[in-house]
Amino acid sequence: MTGYAKYAGNRYNSGGQGGVSTVFNFFANDEEDSFSLVDNAPAPRQRYGARRFQNRNFQRRNWNNNIIEGGDMGKGAERERARQQRMQSKKQQQWNTWAHNRNRETITYSGSVDIRPDWDVAEQINLSQLTKLQASQTPPHEELVRCGSLAHFDKTYDRVTPKLDRDLQKSKKNSMNPSTSDDPVMADLMAKKSGTVYATDNMVSAVMCAARSVYGWDLIVTKKDGALVMDKRSEGNFDLLTVSETAQAMIEDDKDNINGVHKLSEESTRCNFDYSQQVLTEDFEKFGTDADPFGANDASAAKVGYRYRKWNVGDGITLVSRHGLNGVTDDKTGAKALLSIKTLNEFDSKIAGVDYRKQIETQRGAVIATELKNNANKLAKWTCEALLAGADQLKLGFVSRTHPKDPNNHAIVNTQTYKPKDFAQQINLTEGNMWGVFKSVVEMCMKMEDGKYLLVKDANKPILRTYIVGDSEFNDDYASEPIDGH
Repeated sequence: MTGYAKYAGNRYNSGGQGGVSTVFNFFANDEEDSFSLVDNAPAPRQRYGARRFQNRNFQRRNWNNNIIEGGDMGKGAERERARQQRMQSKKQQQWNTWAHNRNRETITYSGSVDIRPDWDVAEQINLSQLTKLQASQTPPHEELVRCGSLAHFDKTYDRVTPKLDRDLQKSKKNSMNPSTSDDPVMADLMAKKSGTVYATDNMVSAVMCAARSVYGWDLIVTKKDGALVMDKRSEGNFDLLTVSETAQAMIEDDKDNINGVHKLSEESTRCNFDYSQQVLTEDFEKFGTDADPFGANDASAAKVGYRYRKWNVGDGITLVSRHGLNGVTDDKTGAKALLSIKTLNEFDSKIAGVDYRKQIETQRGAVIATELKNNANKLAKWTCEALLAGADQLKLGFVSRTHPKDPNNHAIVNTQTYKPKDFAQQINLTEGNMWGVFKSVVEMCMKMEDGKYLLVKDANKPILRTYIVGDSEFNDDYASEPIDGH
């Protein structure tokens, strides 16, 4: 014990030495009992007001202590407890906001593509302007082609819990997701001039949900004879899923860190595909009359059902897009329900702020709310894709690392099922806004002259730009040759 602490006494101790340290005690002798000291100074005035306020503060401390200790003080105590909880919550929120803003000022994300100095900006749009856009109505659609096959969902995965988890197995299947220009069905539809805009479901959803995106992404846009074709770069990262993109605690942009942006994206993409294959049985059925246009001759190709749909967006804009479905199951009525199967993966509960194993059964709402906060863009795109594909159910798998520092081994701890339209309402995603945003971006691109462009979401600003690029750009391994200084 150091300092004054070893001499400290209890001021409110009624016994013993009255709170005075024994080091300075004075014991008088008996013969000095008659001794007295005359003091002519006036007696100190008692501060009645101070004592009154001191007593009030003391009572307030007792009141608060009773509340904290769980004492039953009636409705007044309940109100005081609620007031303190609100104040604590407000302080925590202020701290989180400050920390969030501070982090966003210090972390700068690298773009999805290196911008060449000779590329000129053709058009740009501020994404904050898109949040209030609304289409007058949901565009009517027509189904042009239906092909592929769908495997049946294994319902035992609906009963998986943290105590009865399943190891996530690495799938031996091959994922087929060719770009628009590499799709033979789409090429046939282009030759027939079925529309004015051609794209795949994940491209359309990226544009529709662009205002929710934080990280950078890009698409090639080719305009010719009044028609737009959207493509992804073969060496790009467009197909990678983001993790904690919209979380307050920002993820480091470190390519070597297992909890960095790039490694987490690769991990999430693997988990998403592996889960979507593991929960399916070997029992499958044809979807439509045509065979799979990509994996018909590949026994290891994943079973996918494709819908090619035509959407009359209005004002001369007609979208022709490919939409994928992952499986099929029997609903409660015995009818066939088409499935969109996706996966949320937990990498570190301390960073993400949610623990699947502890909360998924007892606090399911809190888990979903946290995921909606951390992955607002990814969940919005998945919901958007399910709506456009006409899926009856959205299956969300919850996958957790077996150990926080091991990104290669995971376990399935739960599966939740939602109706896409109901889930869209929960995340405040409206079809009116989806189509309003898509139409606005397409109209921006339609203003440009015929040529090849790159549509880029800025990695650090809510801005969508189109760059003028050469016709031969991205036909080689450009992406693997970064330019110094960019």
